[in-house]
Amino acid sequence: MYNQNADIPTVIDDIPADEQRALLEKLAEWIVRKNLTTPAILFLETGKPLNFLGSQLLIAFSPFVQAFFKGEQYQKVALILEKDENVELLIKLIEQSTS
Repeated sequence: MYNQNADIPTVIDDIPADEQRALLEKLAEWIVRKNLTTPAILFLETGKPLNFLGSQLLIAFSPFVQAFFKGEQYQKVALILEKDENVELLIKLIEQSTS
């Protein structure tokens, strides 16, 4: 897909590690606040072998996801969730937020 805004990253290496963690923490807090902990963890655990495909499915769920993440953040979250270790980190952050 053509990226009209050069400021929006197209690869995960363009997103600093601290910003990646901050976005995952924000997503985890939102999931817990909306009482979606169990379905989110179930979805993430089930989809771990296909996390790249799952990150691409974010495009299909864009009306829901963009209610929380606006513009650039949405693209960054999709890129961040392509990596296995980031999916694991998100699960841990959700579990930590519930305790």
